[in-house]
Amino acid sequence: MISDKKRKKILSVPFLFILLFFSTSCISFYFHSLPSPKEPLRFSSLKDLPYRQLWSGFVFNGEKVGFTHLKITPLEGEEFFLINSEAHLRIRFMGMDKQISMKSEDRVRPDLTLASFYYEQRIDKKTWTIKGEVVGGRFQAMMQTNDQAKLIEKKLEGPIYPVSAVNLYPLFQGMETGSSYRYLVFDPQTQSLMEISQHVTDFGESQKLHLEPSYKMDTEMLGHRVTTWINLRGETIFELAMGGVLITHKEEEDKAKRYLSEASFNKKDLILDFSLVKTQIPLPCPREAIFLEVALEGVAEELPILQGPGQEAMGKKVEKMTVYRLHSDPHSPLKTRADFLPEADLSPYLAPTVHLESNHPEIKKKAAEIIADATSPAERVRSLVKWVSEEVKDEAVDSLSALEVLHTLRGECQAHTMLYTALARAAGIPTRPVGGLVYAEGLGFLYHSWAESYLDGWIAVDPTFNQVGVDATHIKLVEGPSWTSLLQIGKVIGRIKARIVDYRAACQE
Repeated sequence: MISDKKRKKILSVPFLFILLFFSTSCISFYFHSLPSPKEPLRFSSLKDLPYRQLWSGFVFNGEKVGFTHLKITPLEGEEFFLINSEAHLRIRFMGMDKQISMKSEDRVRPDLTLASFYYEQRIDKKTWTIKGEVVGGRFQAMMQTNDQAKLIEKKLEGPIYPVSAVNLYPLFQGMETGSSYRYLVFDPQTQSLMEISQHVTDFGESQKLHLEPSYKMDTEMLGHRVTTWINLRGETIFELAMGGVLITHKEEEDKAKRYLSEASFNKKDLILDFSLVKTQIPLPCPREAIFLEVALEGVAEELPILQGPGQEAMGKKVEKMTVYRLHSDPHSPLKTRADFLPEADLSPYLAPTVHLESNHPEIKKKAAEIIADATSPAERVRSLVKWVSEEVKDEAVDSLSALEVLHTLRGECQAHTMLYTALARAAGIPTRPVGGLVYAEGLGFLYHSWAESYLDGWIAVDPTFNQVGVDATHIKLVEGPSWTSLLQIGKVIGRIKARIVDYRAACQE
C-alpha cells in the first residue's frame, strides 16, 4: 500500500483547481425557460443595486465545505465603492483538515473599473497578500508571502475589472438573453490578467432547484466554465462548476456560516475520493513500469490528445476510450522529426514567468552551482533532477512560485516541478511543465505534474521521483510553457475512467 507521504508527492494538481472554482457545468434539464423581460436588466451605478450584501454556501460533491460573502460599500466623499469579498472553506485533503480563507478588497469606480485592491489568502498557517493599484494605464502590485516580496507590473491597453465583479459586470452592460461580454480581470490566484467571456443563454425558473425567475449565464476563463443564475434584483442566487460537483447557492448569513460545525464532523477525503481514477487490476511496482497500454474515457471530449515523449496516443477509440501506449525509455522510437524544433520555437520554454522566475539571481546562482561539474546538457538535466528530488522535502503544502520553493525547500509534485523548470531554464535548457496521471500503488491513478526538457528532442523528467525518462505510468494530458497552461486539466478531473490493456514492469521480469 502506498504511504501517505508518497501520496502527498503525487496528489496536488486537483487541490489547485478546487481553489479556482472553474470547470464545465450542466443542469439545463432542471431549468424551464420563460418569456424574457421586455427590457434588459441594467444598473447605471453600484449605488442603484437594491442590495448591499450577499451570502452563499459551498457544496462540493454533496458535502457542505464553506461559504462566501460579498459586501458593497460606497466611500464617503468619493465616487468610489469598496467591494469586499471573502470565501472560507474547510475540507479534508490527504487525511488532513485543510482550512482556507480568501479575502479581497477592491476599490472600484462607479462603472466597476478597478482602481486599487488588496487580496489575502490563507491556507492553514501560510498566508500571501497582493496589494496594488491601476494608475496611468499601468497595473502595479506587490505580492508578499511569508518570506518573499515580488513586484508585478503590467502595461494596460484598456480598463480591467476585479474578479469580485464578474457577476456584476453584465448588470451594467444590460443583461438579456443572447447578450455576450468580454473583458479583462486581474486574477490573484494566478497573479495574471485573464480574459473573461460571458454569454446569457436563457431566462427561466426551476421549481426543483427552488430558483425564482432569473437569467442563466455561462462565464469562461482559461478555457473553463461556470454557470450562474442571476435574479431580477441582480443577485447571484445559484452557481454550478465542475460538472455540477461544486455548487454555490444563496443563503442567509447564519446558515452560510454553519459549515464550520458541519465540516468538523466530515471525515471524508473529498478531493482524493473525487479525483482518484481506479483501474480493474492493480499495477505492481509502478516506479519500475516499462510499458503500459491503457484506455481512458473522458479525455478526448475536453482536451487535445498529446503525443510523446515515450507516449503514443491512438486515434482508434475502444468503447469511447482513447488508447495510450507508454514506454519508459526517454529516447523512445516514437520520436520523429516533429520533436525537433528550431531555436526560435524554443524561446517560450526558456522565458521567465510569474511562477517560474528563471531570471532571478537566486535561481540563476543555484542552477550554476548544481550543474558546475556537468559536461553535457544531459548531465545537467540529471544533476538538476537529482538535486530537486533530494533537497525539496515532500510535504503537502501549496507553493506559489519556483523562488518560494527554493526558499522553503518544501512541497509536493507541483513544487518540485516549478523549481526544476525554473532551474533548467536558468541553465539554458528549454523546459516545460506538464500534467496528467501517474499510478500510485495500492490506489489507482492520481493527478500529478512533472516536466519535459529539450535535448535535441523532448525528454520527460520527474523531479519528484528522481526520474530522467519517467516510468510508463505517467500519462501526459496537458503541457505548456507557463504554469497556468496546466489549469486545463481541471476539465477532466472527476470524469476519467481507465481500463488497463497491457502492463509490464521490471519487477515482473
